[in-house]
Amino acid sequence: MSQNIKKIFEKQGFVRLKKVLDYKEDLEPVLNDMAFIMDRLIHRFVPKRHKVKILNYEFKKKYSYLVSLNIPELDQYFNIRLPEKNINANSDFFASQSIWNLIKNKKILDKIEKILGYEIASNPCQNSRIKQPEKGVAKRNLNDGLVGRTPWHQDAGVMNKKGQKGTELVTCWIPFTKTRIENGCMLAVKESHKFGLVNHDFGSKGQVEVRGKEIIDKLPTIPLEADVGDIILLNRYLLHCSLPNKSKNFRISMDLRYNKAGQPSGRDPLPNFIVKSKNKNKIKVQNYKQWIALWEKAKVKCIPRKWSYKYPLPTFKDSKRDLPNII
Repeated sequence: MSQNIKKIFEKQGFVRLKKVLDYKEDLEPVLNDMAFIMDRLIHRFVPKRHKVKILNYEFKKKYSYLVSLNIPELDQYFNIRLPEKNINANSDFFASQSIWNLIKNKKILDKIEKILGYEIASNPCQNSRIKQPEKGVAKRNLNDGLVGRTPWHQDAGVMNKKGQKGTELVTCWIPFTKTRIENGCMLAVKESHKFGLVNHDFGSKGQVEVRGKEIIDKLPTIPLEADVGDIILLNRYLLHCSLPNKSKNFRISMDLRYNKAGQPSGRDPLPNFIVKSKNKNKIKVQNYKQWIALWEKAKVKCIPRKWSYKYPLPTFKDSKRDLPNII
């Protein structure tokens, strides 16, 4: 498989790689940090008389309780990037040592290298998602990609124009829980990356989605199921979505993104920095402290305009690149 990663990736638009990461070493530290954030939120939002009881809940029950409190933008406390808008000095995001370790993880970068080559940058178009069973999700959030169903899209569709035109982006999708159809795995259109960039527009809750997505019902799709320790690498043009979580279990995942070093990030001024290079002197961000400083510096730049990124929608002004017109 190691020799054929790029060949499979170029043919399918994705490649599933088994047992790349170790749960104890690579993934559990992230979940522990999420649990720590939950405890902080409990101390902040839960009445004193209930705190001890709630703090003793296990991970999933604790998160479900926090959801029941209707805390504004709860998902943002667990997301690994700045919020899209309303940026201010107190804007929060999930940036722990464990996230830094994952971004720089040698096992991940060695696989990314097979596709992008040796000069690799971390791309800020990244997300983490805690998706509880859909029956516990408020109706207004059912089509919110961070906590509910993710609509049909291409990852290039959420980048700015420079990124869409000039950036070879690879998504590294990481499951922290066993991911199957019933708990909302990704669904992809086979070989759809060969269509190139298609037109996107605003969908439910301001989500980015493919224009003319209804025609996808007529195309061959494949569920991208995965086990803990696996990773799935996606081409920037692959049409994909996520299914609803109809199970009784949580679905937790993270998508890290990487691009060829020197290409536009697609989300200026958010951090885009070299993580692997033949020339070690090019790797300026060496540790967690420097990484956090980059994000804080970016936040300061975003405060005057009050947003960290904007979706360039529609992707194309005319309908020539609408999906029904190119298949």
